[in-house]
Amino acid sequence: MAIKLVREREPGPGTLGKPELYALAIGQGIESRKFEQYGIPVKRGAIGQVIGAGVITLVVPAIKMTGYSAWLAYFAAIIMGFFMILPTVFVSSTVRLGGGNYSMLAGLAGPNISGIYAFMYLTQCLSLSLFGSSAAAYLGDIIPALSSHGARIVIGAALLTFFYVINLMGIDVMASAQKLMTWLLIAALLLFTIFGLAKMKLPIFDFSDPEFLTQGWGINFSDGQISGGFVGAMLLFVYSTQGYYMTTAYGGSSKNAKRDIPFVLLMCVPTLCVLYVGVAMAGVGSTTLAEYGESTTLVVAAQNLFPTVLFYFFIIGGPIMALLSTLNSSFAYNSITIGTACDDGWLPKTFGKKNAKGGRVWILTYMYIIGMIPILFGLSITTITNMVQLIGACYAFLNFKAYISLPKLYPDAWAKSKYHVPNGLYYFLCCVSLAGFCVTLWKSCLSMSPILVGINITAIVVLAILGFVRGKKGNVEIHTSIWCGDPEGDAKAAEIMAASMNKK
Repeated sequence: MAIKLVREREPGPGTLGKPELYALAIGQGIESRKFEQYGIPVKRGAIGQVIGAGVITLVVPAIKMTGYSAWLAYFAAIIMGFFMILPTVFVSSTVRLGGGNYSMLAGLAGPNISGIYAFMYLTQCLSLSLFGSSAAAYLGDIIPALSSHGARIVIGAALLTFFYVINLMGIDVMASAQKLMTWLLIAALLLFTIFGLAKMKLPIFDFSDPEFLTQGWGINFSDGQISGGFVGAMLLFVYSTQGYYMTTAYGGSSKNAKRDIPFVLLMCVPTLCVLYVGVAMAGVGSTTLAEYGESTTLVVAAQNLFPTVLFYFFIIGGPIMALLSTLNSSFAYNSITIGTACDDGWLPKTFGKKNAKGGRVWILTYMYIIGMIPILFGLSITTITNMVQLIGACYAFLNFKAYISLPKLYPDAWAKSKYHVPNGLYYFLCCVSLAGFCVTLWKSCLSMSPILVGINITAIVVLAILGFVRGKKGNVEIHTSIWCGDPEGDAKAAEIMAASMNKK
């Protein structure tokens, strides 16, 4: 057999409780020493999601797509995004995942699926360009001399280069600063929301106002591509409403993963509603479409709302901090995921080689090159977002296989889950999740040029085939890290998985 499964022994309780997991879900970094005991090979990095990067990036483009109703579109996107990641709530309440999505696919969908995922994940690095380009757009709106198209390309490339070098050298300083940046970001977003709602001058709750729905409730097309409409804006927003599902990656470090992680996932929904919908209300209620002009950022709205000192606090503590901290942590997180695939043998071990500082030199260099391509070609923020959405939607088909396998592989643990629902309802919700990703895939394809769509899909298909072939031919040793809390239940699941592999 080309693939060898090595079942890792379940570690003891970790150090992360509900408060720490919630902080991670909404963006706070975590020092990698908590991961090293579980075999994740980084040196004092900062790993985490950052709340705010999505809202900072997408609010103004969405306002231009639908008008005053942008806040409602964001609320609808949060609800849609929740149903798209809902199966992870059920999975995380049933089994403990030591390595997030990769562990889930290897343990539930099968080793071959995890290999396909490992290769497809190589496209995820495109998201780096989104944060670099967005930060350049904000700087361009603040400093007129940096507002030209060429200047923004240079700034985006420079920022990407800076954080590439930082990650090569080790990111001790940024790891320490990540927590501070997160709380500065949340403070800035709340400040913007409070000031915006207090100074709201536009009828954003008047459904009859002509500016409430500038392009109707549905989706508008221009030259065969999605250009506006309420649903069009909602589907654009969905990108920024699902990142908290990555909290499952901290299962190995949790005190009680099956209790705390699903609870935190559910708590993220009202948090997003307060912060994201609040920011959207403030952005659309304080500034007219004409005032935004050609800008794609919240700078114009911030200038309308704040005195000079608070304006610069918001810009630095909010947009700039959100985008730059996300750019930094994305380098770290993505290199860990790809590095794990190298360690297991899916990708060449030399590709995962580390330097003296613990940085994955070749992986980081690859990420840097891929992230630089959209910047150098001058792709818009919306186009880059659609590219990343398309990639994420393709992962959903792999995740679906894992979701529907859960009740079969872990029937007893699933029956005892706090969030257990009848199997029929569970499978229906899994289908709803997949349908949501299919819609975003369709939307992404219709929001880009056919050539760009073709390039992205071709790359994904080729990488998926390479992953499949590697599983058939290569010597791969997967260290599985999925546990139900019952050694007998884990053993039975392993037997079922081995039997299915032997049939193939």
